[in-house]
Formats: sequence, C-alpha cells, structure tokens
Amino acid sequence: MKTVGIYVHIPFCLAKCHYCDFVSYTGKSEAEKDAYLTALLKEGETYQRLLAGITGKSLYIGGGTPTCLTGGQFVTLFSALHNLFKLPRDIEITVEGNPGTLNKEKLLSLQKVGCNRLSLGVQSFSPHELQLLGRIHSVQDVYNTYELARQVGFKNISIDLMYGLPGQTIKEWRVNLEKATAMKPEHISLYQLNIEKGTPYAMLVEKGLLERFDQDEAFIMYNEAINYLAAKGYHQYEISNFAFPGKEAVHNSLYWRNEEYLGLGAGACGYLQGVRYTNETNLELYQKIVLTQDQLPVAEKELIDQELAMAESMFLGLRLLQGVNKSEFLKRHGVSIENRFADVLKKLKKQGLLQETPTFVALTKKGIFVANNVFQEFL
Repeated sequence: MKTVGIYVHIPFCLAKCHYCDFVSYTGKSEAEKDAYLTALLKEGETYQRLLAGITGKSLYIGGGTPTCLTGGQFVTLFSALHNLFKLPRDIEITVEGNPGTLNKEKLLSLQKVGCNRLSLGVQSFSPHELQLLGRIHSVQDVYNTYELARQVGFKNISIDLMYGLPGQTIKEWRVNLEKATAMKPEHISLYQLNIEKGTPYAMLVEKGLLERFDQDEAFIMYNEAINYLAAKGYHQYEISNFAFPGKEAVHNSLYWRNEEYLGLGAGACGYLQGVRYTNETNLELYQKIVLTQDQLPVAEKELIDQELAMAESMFLGLRLLQGVNKSEFLKRHGVSIENRFADVLKKLKKQGLLQETPTFVALTKKGIFVANNVFQEFL
C-alpha cells in the first residue's frame, strides 16, 4: 500500500479576500457544497482503485475556507476519508479555518472526526489591517475562536500572520508579533503580502491607486520576526514557519522534502509516481468530469524527469533551515549533491549563501533573505 500525504481542497468562502488568488468561490448553497463533496470523494475512490491502495502519512484540509462547511458536512467528509484511505489514528490531521466561521459546535465536530491540528487564518491583530485585507473576522473573533479551541481540547494550533501590507509600519508589525506570541500557539506561519494578478489589489496597482510594498522594509520586518520569535521560544524550521519544538507541520514538510502527495478537489495539486498535476478549477466542470465522465479531473500535468527531480529536491529542501540531507539525496537520485551540483555549490558558498556540513547543505542567514535567487541556481 502506498503511503502519501493527502491534501483536500475545499473551495468555498463567505467572501473573497482582496489579495487572494486561490481557487475559491463565494455564495454557494449547502446543496452545492454537498454535491462538491460527493465529487471529491468519488475522485478519491478513483485514485484508490487506480493505485491499488493508498493510505495517509498526513491529511490536510485547505481552501478556500474549509470551515465554511457545516459540522454535518465535516462528519460526512471525514467518515468517507477515514474509510477510503484507512487513515492511521496517530497521523497529523490539519483543518484550515477562518476565525469568523468557527463556533464551539463546529470545533467539537472537528475533534469528533479526528482533526488534531487547527490552522487559523488570523493574518493581523489590527482592525484596520483586517479591513484592508478584506477579512471577514474581527480581532475579537480571533481571541474567541482561539479560546474555544483550547476549551474543547485542541493542543496543536497554528496561526498565519501577514506582513508587508500597504502602509504597514515596523511598529505595527511588532505589535502583531507581540499579540500572536502572547496567545502561545504551537506554530506560526509568516507570509509577505504578494500582489497576484487578477486580484483586487493587482487592479489597484494597475490603476496607480496602490503602491507595492518596499522590499527593503519587508526584509526588516522579516528579520524582526525571526529574532522576536526566537526570543519567545519558536524554532524557525522553514523559511516562513516557526514552531515550538516537536510541533513542526508534518504535512507541509512533505512538500519541502519533495515527497509524494495526493491532491483531491477543484484546483488541488498533487505529486504521484513522478507526475505533478493540477486539477480543473471550474466547479461545474470538475464535477462533470468526475461524476458524469467517470474520469480524473486533471487539467495540467508534468512528468518530472530525473534532472528536474534533483533540482526540485534542492530548491524545495533548502526551504528547510536544516537543509537537504546528503545521504537521502544520494539514495533517492543515485548521485551525490556534490557531484551533481559541484559548480553551483562552489559559487553559492563563495557568495556566503550556502553552508555545507558532512550531512547537510543549507542556506546561510544571508541566503535566507535571497532564497529565491539561490533556488534559481539549481534550475
């Protein structure tokens, strides 16, 4: 039986955030959500049949806003996933949630179906910044949801924070860090605001009504966060992720180690048997392909040959602060990092962007701040 990470995409939101370019839809009825879940589970059954057995190393329910689903819909979804993939009891099961869509009843439903990790899209503790981002929740919603989650027994909570927002100051960013760490979540993810094509923010930039954030200021904010979170006991284990010891995200680490994962749902991505794929994003077409045509809803796929696989192992693995394990690279690809990338390693070490030990190749502190430039060297 093949053991992989499993990602499930729930493409529903109450409102679309101003910066979001993820596959998500608003205004869908409960009946439409039910129909989508039927198709999603049918897709899972198809993969289970084609691959002659899959079980999960981890399960991640992302979106969109998965917590737009009702408690009953979560029971339906998880019962089917558990039966379909024979999920081990002790694996990490994460559900993303918006503080504006969670109450005690729904949190209890999540616990009942096996969710043992919450990822809350907090983004900011400033009412002004939340409004600026188009978030539907208030700061008080954050505190209420977090407290309820603790009350019902969640012991592994991650929160997302965003920096580099229009007009944001370093002082305002520091206040966000202070308020986040005061709550003592087990995990914190930091994301610099990127203005993506097709979003409301991108349209404002095109019209000259919004300026892109100064990258030097963003670097200062990022460095401030690294130092502040370290002082509060958070270990930086990946470029954007910080955790208390032993609370590193299991599922996301599969991506960075370039391991296989199954992606289910409209717009979901997966990586199986040397093929990276992306599903159809249109809800109606996705459901038609799965339910009516009885086919997999893959819209794009790419065969990852040996050369590209080695490059991906490097630039994904270097996101981890520990770096890329030399012996694992050799075992997987049949060639050592030193032999395959000798010239690149020499160049980047000379520039002070990479460091090497007998067992790992990793970014330096300087390299972390220009990571994308480092990654390009391996392509």
